[in-house]
Amino acid sequence: MDCYGEDEQISGRICIFDDNMSTPSSCTIWKEKVVLERIGTNDNSNVVIGIIKLDKTMMKVCIHDVILDNQKECNYIDAYTYWYNGID
Repeated sequence: MDCYGEDEQISGRICIFDDNMSTPSSCTIWKEKVVLERIGTNDNSNVVIGIIKLDKTMMKVCIHDVILDNQKECNYIDAYTYWYNGID
């Protein structure tokens, strides 16, 4: 992917997630079974977040904290986390 700057890199990651990960999707967060409803960014568009549903409550969480049941799809989150931790 060809991106100029961190904001375009984040947008590129969102496109990769949209193309390769199905939502809604079963996942675990904080040892709770939840549903990942969709993927987006925070208000500043500088962090990828997951919008999860726990019972009837919708919450925004860092995508790093989401563990998908589908390991192949979880690899995309792992790659993002690796990239994100390398940003100064």
